Amino acid sequence: MLETTVTQITEATVETLRTEVAEATGRAYGAERAYGIKLCSVLPEFWYKTEHQDKGDDAKKVHAEKKALFTELKKVEHTNPSTVWARVRKYAQEHAEPKDPAIDGASATTEAPVGARQNRSLTLRLVEELTTLYKATKNADSLSDKERNAQTHITSALIAMGVDVATIE
Repeated sequence: MLETTVTQITEATVETLRTEVAEATGRAYGAERAYGIKLCSVLPEFWYKTEHQDKGDDAKKVHAEKKALFTELKKVEHTNPSTVWARVRKYAQEHAEPKDPAIDGASATTEAPVGARQNRSLTLRLVEELTTLYKATKNADSLSDKERNAQTHITSALIAMGVDVATIE
C-alpha cells in the first residue's frame, strides 16, 4: 500500500510565509532605492528622465545599465523587469529632486514624476477632446442630422470654453 503525505498549511505557516513576504519586499525596496541613489552618482545628471527612444552618449550609458539590470533580473526569472526599472528611476528622481514641503500643492506646470501619468486639468481635457470631435465633424464628407446637431453643440461648447473655433485647422 502506498502512503501519501499531505502537508497542511496551518495558521502558523501562513503567518510565517506572510512575514517572509513582507521581509523580502522590504529588502527589495531598500535595494532598489539604494541602487537608484547610487546610479545618480555614476550615470549622467537627470539619467532617470532618459526614455527608451532617447539617443546620444548619455542615453547609451543609461540603456547599458538598464540592460545589465534586466539581464540580472531575468537570471532569477523575474517576469517584469521594467517595473523594477521604473521604481529605481522613481527613487533616483526622489533623491535627486526632493520635494519642497512648501510646494506640496503641486501646480499644473509642475513636472510629473518619471513614469507617472500626467493629470490634465479638466479645462485642458475638455478643450482637447472637443477640438478632436470638432475636427472630425468638420472633416467628415457628410453628416447625418444627429451628427450635424452634435457638431453645433460641440462648436457651442468650444466657444463656451473660450476657444476661437476659426483658429482650429
